[in-house]
Amino acid sequence: MVFVYLMGSWVFASFYSRYALPILTAATIIRSFIQVRNLPFFVTPHFSGWIGYGARMIISAVLIYFVVGAFRSYFYIEPPVHLAFPFKNGVYAVFEGGNGRRSPLMNYHYGAAQHKGASTNLSMCYAVDITKVTPWGNDAYGFMPMQNARYAVFNQTVYSPSEGEILDVEDKWPNETPWRGNPPYNVGNHVLIATKELGVLMGHLQKGSIVVKVGERVGKGQAIAQSGNSGWTSQPHLHIQAMKVSAGLFWGWEGLPIYFDGKNPVKNTLFFKN
Repeated sequence: MVFVYLMGSWVFASFYSRYALPILTAATIIRSFIQVRNLPFFVTPHFSGWIGYGARMIISAVLIYFVVGAFRSYFYIEPPVHLAFPFKNGVYAVFEGGNGRRSPLMNYHYGAAQHKGASTNLSMCYAVDITKVTPWGNDAYGFMPMQNARYAVFNQTVYSPSEGEILDVEDKWPNETPWRGNPPYNVGNHVLIATKELGVLMGHLQKGSIVVKVGERVGKGQAIAQSGNSGWTSQPHLHIQAMKVSAGLFWGWEGLPIYFDGKNPVKNTLFFKN
């Protein structure tokens, strides 16, 4: 239950049904206990029974390993960067987020072979993927639809999470078809906001929607663009990462953990915005 609750891809089911899982699990445990409470605690099994015990112990050990990693993904060595949440008006969900070094099942960005091969994973170590949820609690109207417009986050206005100068803008990539299978490797249309020490990258933006230019100064909460599905992405969402500014291309900068409005955006976290 803990494994599924923490690391399950609730974006495809319903983030709201996630909260029913602990209740159902508790009810099952109580019912089980009532049924077996008068039985012996342990009965010496036959040989085949020992094999079953051994298999269950191995499975339990693997699940415990992943669960411990998931809890560790809530914590960071570096102090987090405090940013404003980049969306308004609705319920938004994090479907990849947390300390990627501690758990690739909570945040795949750091450990993904594609990112390691492109040497972008260091900057993406704490990257966050955000979607908007429908009234049903999933990210789209229908199960994994192939039309961008059916995703609640598509075309939502993206607001600047920090003050700074626009250091880089790319606005040339079309929207990809969700789940098509072979999108180009990049974050698509993106905006990079930077100060002397901090860089914030937002990607997968809608082509033609970016309203800022390189060299322009922006304030926190200023409209930047609209979310889309450009670049290497399975479905519409916003990719955002914070980095420590240094020499060279931003993909070589060191990633920094993020808090949005004081809240840790680990996987399956919900944000309720007015």
